[in-house]
Amino acid sequence: MKPHTLIALSIAAAGGLALAAFAQKSVPLSKLPFSPSRKAGPTLYVSGQVPRTADGADVRASVEAETRQVMDNIGRILKDQGYTFDDVVNATVYLKDIQDYPEMNKVYASYFKNAFPARATVGGVDIVFGFRVEISCVASKEGK
Repeated sequence: MKPHTLIALSIAAAGGLALAAFAQKSVPLSKLPFSPSRKAGPTLYVSGQVPRTADGADVRASVEAETRQVMDNIGRILKDQGYTFDDVVNATVYLKDIQDYPEMNKVYASYFKNAFPARATVGGVDIVFGFRVEISCVASKEGK
């Protein structure tokens, strides 16, 4: 499996660990204490994704660019596990500033062709490495 350099929500939500995460340099996913995704029966749980490319480059040009990279990261994980965006049933979006909602939402919506998943969006949160967008999701596929 190709190493990814993504950071999970669990680090961002761990309070005191968030400061340590800012000081940490990009490392391969295999060296961090979480999985990019985990399957349980037909359900795939995708860890919170931030706008960092598989090569470890941070994407920070705009909220739109960050959201596109996050969604591309999610798409890659879904594909690696045999799922698509059509299989996503729930998503949680974290925004540093809730005022960025319209820009994020425009890009986010473009990834779903048939039906939108259930979703919650939370604003005003500190996200690891100072990013503005993080998204986690759950996918499910009958017969998987």
